[in-house]
Parts: sequence; structure tokens; C-alpha cells
Amino acid sequence: MLGFGCYMVAKPLEFSKGIVKFSEKAWFHPFEIASRFLIGLVFLMFADESSYPAVVTLLGGVLCFVSVFLIIIGPGRHRRFALLASRIGKSFRLLGLLAIVFGAGLCYLGSM
Repeated sequence: MLGFGCYMVAKPLEFSKGIVKFSEKAWFHPFEIASRFLIGLVFLMFADESSYPAVVTLLGGVLCFVSVFLIIIGPGRHRRFALLASRIGKSFRLLGLLAIVFGAGLCYLGSM
């Protein structure tokens, strides 16, 4: 998250173009589903070992829910949403700042 956030701040228009290119890949939809689900499962499995288990459990649950939601909406709608999101252009800079803050927060939670 920190890496993506830094890239979004430094090159928001390139990030936007990257979303478009990524959404054109045949494996875009399955990768998005699998990556969110696996990361969500890891969060859920190790939540009790963290200093803030409720927060980590919530994050894991949200990621797993999003993966199921992506299955329900299907690849067509998912691709259309990605293309719509790519249109925000320079606004990715602000979202990148938020990603940096939340990424740093996750690192902090993981180090405690």
C-alpha cells in the first residue's frame, strides 16, 4: 500500500493509465479476487496475534467481502468500474496520500 501510495502521489496520470492497461489483461478479474481473498484470509488468521485484533479482523473481513462482491458483479462490471475509476486522473495524488497514511498505519499495527 505504501508503494502504490508513493507512486500515486508522484505520477497520478501514469497510475491512471496503469489501471486501464491492467484492466485489459485476461487475468485482471481473477487476480483481483484471489489477491484480496488471500490477503483477507491472512489478516483473519493472524488477527489475534496483533495488538489490535478487532481492527485487523475488520480489515480481513472487508477484503474477503470485496472478493465475494467482485465474483457477484462479474468481470464486465468490474472492468467498467476500473475504467471509471481511472478517469479521476490527478486526484490520485490525494488518494495516494491516504494510501501512504493507511499503509504506514498497517506497518505500525504489524510491528507492535
